[in-house]
Amino acid sequence: MSISRAPTPRVKAIVLSAFNHCRWFKLCREYVQALGWKDCFFRPAHDRCYCRKCYSLPLPDVISAAGEDYVVPRGWAGFGLQVDTTLVDYHNLWEEWIVTYHGTSTIAAESILAHRQFLLPGDTLLNGKPLSIRPGHIPGKAHLYTSPSILYASLNVYSVRYNFTDSSGKKYEAKIVFQCRQKPKTFCVQAETVGRGKDPICPFISNDKIEYYTVNRSSVVPYRLLVSLKEL
Repeated sequence: MSISRAPTPRVKAIVLSAFNHCRWFKLCREYVQALGWKDCFFRPAHDRCYCRKCYSLPLPDVISAAGEDYVVPRGWAGFGLQVDTTLVDYHNLWEEWIVTYHGTSTIAAESILAHRQFLLPGDTLLNGKPLSIRPGHIPGKAHLYTSPSILYASLNVYSVRYNFTDSSGKKYEAKIVFQCRQKPKTFCVQAETVGRGKDPICPFISNDKIEYYTVNRSSVVPYRLLVSLKEL
């Protein structure tokens, strides 16, 4: 799928980000603008940039949240999402829930934000089609998959690749991943399921505990949209 730049006033809130000085962040923002999503999805105060200039090499690669480690999404730009304040207060979300990642497609991501909850295979997307299990993953398993590793969550089997042409005519391969808060003790931990065996996927999280799965959709809350662009 190809996406060309098509600015829309519906995402005007994104321009208020504190990372407007960063060329990489602005490029990734241009991709988000091209998606044409409604601005009510976003909360620019939670924007983050993890490029080399904004998140330098001496800074940690792994951070702990609620007692569990997750890998910092180096090289990605993050766009803050609106999170229900009642949910945050009731569950003490920022203090008690861990951080995980969920790779997805643009239509699934938009549907998740519009429905205010994650979807499971078989659920109906905004385009009227059912959410299907991605080719190359476990057939017949209606689970929600997450990972503490951005490298794992952004594998092609989870995160769909898109072609994007920016305003200058340069072409990129784009991917999106949700950064989430996930409730402890609501998911199972398992080894990788993409056929890598003992071949390390992530230098910080071992293959034998790199994938989480759950059927409890309300136990995972997206709070940031991560974008990666690779020049073609």
